[in-house]
Amino acid sequence: MNGYQRIADMTYSYNADIGLSYSSPARGVWNIVHIGTLVPESHQIFVCPTSCLRGVVLTTAEMGAMDQMSTITVGEDNILEGNMEEELHDGVVKILSSLEKKPRMVMVFTSCIHHFLAVNYQRVYKILRKEYPDIDFVDCYMDPIMRRTSPPDPSLRRQITRVLRPLEQDSRSVNFIGNEFMTGENSDMYMHLVNQGMKVRDITRCSSYDEYLEMGSSCANITFHKAAAKAGRDLEVRIHQKWLPVRSAYDYDVIDADMKRVCQALNIPAPDADEIRKEREKTEAAAAEVCALLNGTPVSVDYTAVDEPLLFTLWLKRHGFTVESCFIENFTEDKEVFEALQKELPDLKVWSSLNWNMRRAERGHEGKITAIGQKAAYFNDTNHFVNVVESGDMYGYRGIRRMMELLKEAYLEEKDMRKLVQIKGWGCHCG
Repeated sequence: MNGYQRIADMTYSYNADIGLSYSSPARGVWNIVHIGTLVPESHQIFVCPTSCLRGVVLTTAEMGAMDQMSTITVGEDNILEGNMEEELHDGVVKILSSLEKKPRMVMVFTSCIHHFLAVNYQRVYKILRKEYPDIDFVDCYMDPIMRRTSPPDPSLRRQITRVLRPLEQDSRSVNFIGNEFMTGENSDMYMHLVNQGMKVRDITRCSSYDEYLEMGSSCANITFHKAAAKAGRDLEVRIHQKWLPVRSAYDYDVIDADMKRVCQALNIPAPDADEIRKEREKTEAAAAEVCALLNGTPVSVDYTAVDEPLLFTLWLKRHGFTVESCFIENFTEDKEVFEALQKELPDLKVWSSLNWNMRRAERGHEGKITAIGQKAAYFNDTNHFVNVVESGDMYGYRGIRRMMELLKEAYLEEKDMRKLVQIKGWGCHCG
C-alpha cells in the first residue's frame, strides 16, 4: 500500500475530511438504522428520495427487521407542487393504519431535501401527536449534509432519549446512555456498580417500551463514547439527571479518576488502592503474555475498533508491542498523546481509510500482521484480526484484558475477513 504519512511528519490539526471519499467494504460500524432499532416497540419511518432510501432499506433487510421500518418516497412532484408537509403527514397516517400493532414510539427520519425546502416538519409532528396521543413521535434526521456540524449518529443517540420524562429519581439507579452493546463482566464500571447494589439501566437491556421509559427515574447517566455526549448533556438539562461522561481509555490514571468521580457523584465507595493495584497487576500480566506471544509481529490499529486509537497505540507501544500503522481520519484525542507518539513511535504509519486514493491502494502486507478492527484488516488484507467496533462491551481494566484475549485469539486463529467485514452492523442483535 502507499499513501500513508509518518506521524512524525504530521500536525495535530490533521483532518482527512477533504470532500470526495472512499467507502471500503468494511461495513461493521453501526448506522442510524441499527441504533434506532434498539428501542423496543418502536417503528422507523424514512422520508426520502428513492436513491436515499436504498441504503436504509437494505440495512433493515439484512437485519431481518423489515417489520420495524417503513418508507415514504419524496419525488419531484412533491417539490413542484409544494406539498411536502402533506406528503409527510398523510404518509405517516397511511403507514400507521396498515400496521397490525401500533408502535409505542415512531421515529420519523426526514432528509436533506426537507432542509433545502425549509419544510415545517415540526408542525406536522404537532398534528400527529394530537391525532395519536398514545404514540411518541420523535423527529430524527438522515441528513449527510450536516455531518460536520450535527452528524446523524450522535444526533440520533440524543433523539431516542427525548421520550424520557422526568420521574421521581432513584438514587440507587443509574443509566448507561449511548451504548450499542450490552455491558457486563468485561466492564469495570458495570461490575463495580452492580457489586455496590446499584441498578444499571441500559437501552440494550430493555425488553419493553415501558421498561425503557423507566430510565427517566435514574439519578444519573453515564456515557462512554463521544458520540453519546449530546444525549448526556440534553438529559441533564431537560430532566435534570446528572451527566457523568467517562472515557473508554487505555490510560490507568484516567480509568481510576473516572471511576472515583462517578462513585463520588453516586455516593458509593470507589475501588480502594489494593483493588486498583491488583487490577493493574493482572492487566500488566495479560499484556506481557500476549506481547511475548506476538514476539514482534506488527499490529495495525483501526479507529472503528476503539474510541481512542492514538492512546491505544501508545499503550501498546509502551507495553512492548510492535505497532506499525493506525487508520484514523482526524485527531480528536489529547494533544499530549499525539506528541508522545511522535517522540516514541515516529515511524508510525497513519492512513486515512476514507481518502479517495484508497480505492486504488494495493492492499496487503509483507509477512504476518495482526489487525485490530475491520478497516485495518481489510486494507492489510489479513485474516488475523480482532473483529470489534466501538470497543464492544469493554471498559476499564477488565476491558483491556478482554482486548488482550481477543488479540491473542486473532494472532493464533484466522477469520474469514472478506465475509465478516461485509456484515453491516457488527454484533447487532436488535430486530
